[in-house]
Amino acid sequence: MKADVNLELFLSEDTQVLAKHIQLLKAVKKTKSITKAADFVGISYKNAWDSLDTLNNKSHKPLIVRADGNKKNSGSELSEYGEKMIEIYDAILEAQKDFLQRICEKVDFNDIDIVNLQRMSMNLSARNQLCCEITHINSGAVNTEVIARLSNGSTLSATITVESEKNLALKVGKKVVFIFKAPAVILVKGDEKLNLSTRNQLKGKVIEAKIGAVSAEITMKLSDEQTLTAIITKDSAMDMQIGVGDELTAVVKSSQIIIGV
Repeated sequence: MKADVNLELFLSEDTQVLAKHIQLLKAVKKTKSITKAADFVGISYKNAWDSLDTLNNKSHKPLIVRADGNKKNSGSELSEYGEKMIEIYDAILEAQKDFLQRICEKVDFNDIDIVNLQRMSMNLSARNQLCCEITHINSGAVNTEVIARLSNGSTLSATITVESEKNLALKVGKKVVFIFKAPAVILVKGDEKLNLSTRNQLKGKVIEAKIGAVSAEITMKLSDEQTLTAIITKDSAMDMQIGVGDELTAVVKSSQIIIGV
C-alpha cells in the first residue's frame, strides 16, 4: 500500500503554511513575479496575492520582498526568511515521508478495512472541495481544460496551466478534488436554460440558508454525497427569495477552480 502525508507549518495559531503555499513561494523564487508565479501554479493572481499577503501579514518577518528594494514594478523575490521557510518545510516533509514509508513496510494494511483513505478531506479555507473523476483532458499551448465527473453524474470543467497538468500527473480516470471558494459561486433561480459562457452549471436543492447583515450563505445538496456552498449578498438572496427546498443552479467559472490530488 502506498501512503503520503500533507505537512502544515504554523506561523501563528490560526495561520498555516501548506504545501500549496510552499509551491507558490517556490514559483515566486523561480519567476521573480507574483503574476508569473500564479500562472505557473495554475491559480488566479488574486488567489496568489491574497495567500502571500496573508502569510506576510501574519509572519514576524516578510517572506516576499520587492526584487529591487521599494522600486515600483521591480518584481518580487523571496526574503532570506522565505528561503529558510522552504528549506525547513522540505526537510521536515522528507523526514515524514521516510518515516511513513518505514511504517508501510512493517504493517500489512491490506488486512485493515479502511475505505477511501486517499479521499480524506484537505485543510483548506475554500468551502467547496468536490471529489470527482477526470473524464477528459484537453491540452493547449499554455492552458489545459480538465473535465471531471461528480458523484451525481454532473461534470465540471477546470482550466489550469499545462505545467500544472504535468506536475499533478493528471490523466483520464484519476480521482481528484476540484476546489473553489464560496464567493466564486453565482446562483440562479428558475428552470430556464441559461445562456452563459461558462459550462459549469450545477443544479441542486437548498438545504440551508443563513442570512447575515451583509451576506448570505447558501448550501445546496448536489447528491447524497456532495454539497456546494455559495456566499452572495443579502440583497441578492432576498430578491431571489431563496429558501430551504428551492431548486437552484450554481455557476462557477472554470478559471476559479483549483485541482487537488
